[in-house]
Amino acid sequence: MRKLVLTTIFLVLFIFILSPQTSMVSVNAQSYELVIYTYESLLADPGYDFVEGFSNYSGVPVENIRLVLLDDANTVVTQAVLEKDNPNADILIGIDNVLIHTAKSEGILKPYSPTILENISSDLITNLDPEKYVVPYDYGIIALWYDRSRINDSSNPELTSLTLQDILDFNLDELLIVEDPTLSSPGLGFLLWTIAVYGDPEINFDGLLAEDWRDWWKEASDDIRIASSWGAAFDLYATEEENRPIMVSYGTSPAYDVCHPLWGVGFGNSPPSKATVSHEEEMKNAWLQIEGIGLVKNAPHENIAKQFIDWFLSTDLQDNIATNNWMYPANINADISTCFSEIAINPNDVDILNDLLQPSMIEENLEDWKSDWEAEIAPFSSLFALIVSLIFAATSYSLIKRRK
Repeated sequence: MRKLVLTTIFLVLFIFILSPQTSMVSVNAQSYELVIYTYESLLADPGYDFVEGFSNYSGVPVENIRLVLLDDANTVVTQAVLEKDNPNADILIGIDNVLIHTAKSEGILKPYSPTILENISSDLITNLDPEKYVVPYDYGIIALWYDRSRINDSSNPELTSLTLQDILDFNLDELLIVEDPTLSSPGLGFLLWTIAVYGDPEINFDGLLAEDWRDWWKEASDDIRIASSWGAAFDLYATEEENRPIMVSYGTSPAYDVCHPLWGVGFGNSPPSKATVSHEEEMKNAWLQIEGIGLVKNAPHENIAKQFIDWFLSTDLQDNIATNNWMYPANINADISTCFSEIAINPNDVDILNDLLQPSMIEENLEDWKSDWEAEIAPFSSLFALIVSLIFAATSYSLIKRRK
C-alpha cells in the first residue's frame, strides 16, 4: 500500500513538473522579448500606450515587450537592413507605400496575412503591397499645411486654388519648409507629388503637365527650407521668427489644431490652420501615403509577432488612430470622431497622384530620383554632413585625450 502511495506521489510530481502551468516553465516561456521598431511619434499625441494595450489583450507582460523608437520610418528600414543577417526586431511599423520597395528589395520582411484582413480596405492593401509583406494600419494624403494667423486666403487668395507653379510665382517658396526626401517619408511623398505633376522626360513619363520635375526644384531650391524630418520641419514652422508658416505635412494636420483634447480649439471654432493640395488641370492633386506594419524575416519571436499584428489591425487599436496618430485608420470598422472627419481632408475627396506613378515605375526609378534630387537640389548636403562628422570626430578625440 505504501509503495502504491509513493508511486502515485512521484507520478503526480512528475506530471506537475512537466506541466506548462508550473512556475518553472512559465518563467522560461516568458524569457522572450518581443522587439518592435517604429518611428518616435507613433500614437504619441496625446498618447495611446499600445504596448500596455497589447499586454492587456494578450497577457504578455509589458516588460517582455521592447519598443525601439527611431526618428523616421526611413530610419526603421535602414536599421532593419543593417541587422538583416541577424535580426533583433520582430515587427516593423511605419513602412509606407514608397519605402516598401526598398524593404522588399533588401529582403528584411516576411509576408503575412493577418486573420482580420477582411476588415482592412482592399484598395489600401493593393496600393501598399498586394503581396502583404506589410499590411496597412493607417493612411492620409501629403499636403501643404499652413498657419492661418500668418498666411491665409485673405492675404494670399492664391491658396484657394494653389498650384505648384503658384508656389514659385507668388514667392511662397520663401515661406515653405520641405523635408529631405532621402531622409523623411513625407518628404519623399512630396518629391513623388512633384514628379507625378510635372513628369520626367528622362524616362518618357509625362505626368500631368509633360514637363520636368527637376526644373521646379531647381527654381525653388534657393528659397525653400529643407529639414531633415517632419519633427525638424515642425520646429521651424512653429518658430515665428523663422517666418516659415507653410510646411509639407498631412491633410489631417488641421484636425490636430481643432480636435486635440488638450491643445485643440474645439469643434465648431475657427481652425487655426488649414491644409491644401495642388490644383493642376482643374483637379485636386495629392500624394496618398499608406503606412503599414510588417513581420521581420527570421523574426526571433514570429508567433507572438503575428498575434501583435492581428491585434494592431483590430478596432481595439484602430479606434485610437485618428486622434492619437492623426491619420485615417485602415480598419473600416474603426471609430472616427465627427470633429476629425469634418476638419481633415478625406483622401476620397481629392485626385490621388499615385495612380499616375505605378509601383513598378517607382521601384525602378526611386533611387535615381533621390540621387538626382541630391545632386541637383542639395549639391552641398553630403559635403556639409561630412564636415560636421569630421568636426564631431575631432572634438570627440580631443575629449578622449583630455580624459586620459
